[in-house]
Amino acid sequence: MELQIEQVVAQFETELHEQKCVSGVLDLLLEQLGGRAIGLWRCEAGNLLQVGFRAVPDMDQQVQQDFAALTHQVSLENTGLGIVKAALERKPAIGTLSSTESGLPGSSEWLLKFGAQQSYAVPVFEADEVAGVLAISTDCIHQAGDAEWEIQTRIADGIGEKKLLGML
Repeated sequence: MELQIEQVVAQFETELHEQKCVSGVLDLLLEQLGGRAIGLWRCEAGNLLQVGFRAVPDMDQQVQQDFAALTHQVSLENTGLGIVKAALERKPAIGTLSSTESGLPGSSEWLLKFGAQQSYAVPVFEADEVAGVLAISTDCIHQAGDAEWEIQTRIADGIGEKKLLGML
């Protein structure tokens, strides 16, 4: 995979500074990581606030709109979602189609609607605090340590090191 982590993090920084929108870089990651949907959220006052969400063009438009609207602001009490679990447990959360397997019924429901098999939500740390979450849903099954998950984790680390979410 030819994805350069530093370049992707620099693109996040540029898009956030210039446009306050990360659609371009999320589209790039979606394609490069073989995703169906991808999003970035920042933590604020007991909630996750959506910074950006993108999905593949062939995904049902209503599903995309519903997800974007329902995850625009997510309470950290909504523990059925991988993005919340990642933020609260301070480690990556893997969602699957089986809510009994993953313990994430909300993520399982969205995976089904997305036509995806799995989701991976990675916390973004600024200093020692969780500043947000970068999450992707894919139609592939990965294991922790696979290249795609490592790339996503390194990008989340880079976003945190540059304190990009803290500037919003």
